Amino acid sequence: MIKIACMGDNVVDINYIDGIVNPGGNCVNVAVYCSQMGHKAAYVGVLADDVYGKVLTDSLDKQKVEYTMSPVLQGETGRCFINLIDGDRVIGDENNGGLVKSHPLEVTDEILAYLGGFDLVHTSCYSYIDDQLIKVKEAGIPLLYDFSTEWNEEKVEMISNVADYILFSGRDDLSQQENLSILKKAVDSRFCSMAIMTMGTKGAWVYDGKEIYTKEPYNIGGGAIDTTGCGDSWISGFITTYVEITKRMEDMIAGSDGKFILEENQADVRRQAIETGMCMGNLKARFTCRIKGAYGCGVPVSSVQ
Repeated sequence: MIKIACMGDNVVDINYIDGIVNPGGNCVNVAVYCSQMGHKAAYVGVLADDVYGKVLTDSLDKQKVEYTMSPVLQGETGRCFINLIDGDRVIGDENNGGLVKSHPLEVTDEILAYLGGFDLVHTSCYSYIDDQLIKVKEAGIPLLYDFSTEWNEEKVEMISNVADYILFSGRDDLSQQENLSILKKAVDSRFCSMAIMTMGTKGAWVYDGKEIYTKEPYNIGGGAIDTTGCGDSWISGFITTYVEITKRMEDMIAGSDGKFILEENQADVRRQAIETGMCMGNLKARFTCRIKGAYGCGVPVSSVQ
């Protein structure tokens, strides 16, 4: 088991077609998925005092995700919608991200002290706290940052100097070589030690500064009920597996003498941790796409209106 804190965004997805409100958001999803896999998970982010905030916290309680360090403010939870407009299925934003965007989380000394009890902190481009991430780095807490598709050269250069791990979603408007190029630039000659890119049905890549690992998804033809949260599931399966294996190795190294394990042995364990992590990412993503909503805690629209 590892301990992971997910810091930043939350949202509800209102499906007016099906009449269901589903809680989620990148950081909430990752916290829930990690908890589902048996890890200690916490969510730290601004929560609204509206009815949708209650939908979120009820789901976190159900999924055994701690959120005691999340401030509750007066205002609105971010709302996304799914609806039929002139016969077409349309996905959009109802209130410009709500409080998470208008009043982003302030990373206080108290929050930093709390985060120090975790093995990893996860955040995303939708959390609007990029200018505060240097605090996490200076506190010596490993950081995973998810860009989704919202990346460019300037943003990658900035985040690469504070994050240990960076996740990208591959962009269809770029060639494979262009996507691979940004993956490598995030690691080479920068602070970041690993870059990951998920590409839906095309699979995933991981680059550790030495080698590019690839993995195709499992059972593509098996069908999906809902693909919401699949990318968040993949990174949850991957990063918890990788961090847990390497942490176990580092703990054993620290408790032994210099003859316990050679550098090439350590490198082999890390390679195997990446491979195993990618398999677990595939499994978790495949599991999630068989669930309605990001993690199946939806409530009727009529119950929150």
